Amino acid sequence: MQVCVLEEGDTGMTPYRHYLADGILPVEPEEGKNIKKNSARYTLLNGELFRHRFTHPILMCVSGEQCT
Repeated sequence: MQVCVLEEGDTGMTPYRHYLADGILPVEPEEGKNIKKNSARYTLLNGELFRHRFTHPILMCVSGEQCT
């Protein structure tokens, strides 16, 4: 099992991106457990993170300048 320490500038989506791309989980066991459980709601396609919704199409996860 690999672990990853979040750096400044990371968003709430960063742990999901790391887990789906490389299988890397946060150091804290409880946070890692939550990331594994909730990662089923996310998909990584061509380096872009998408979130599945029950009644909506998949949503692209954006941050920073992409939010405008």
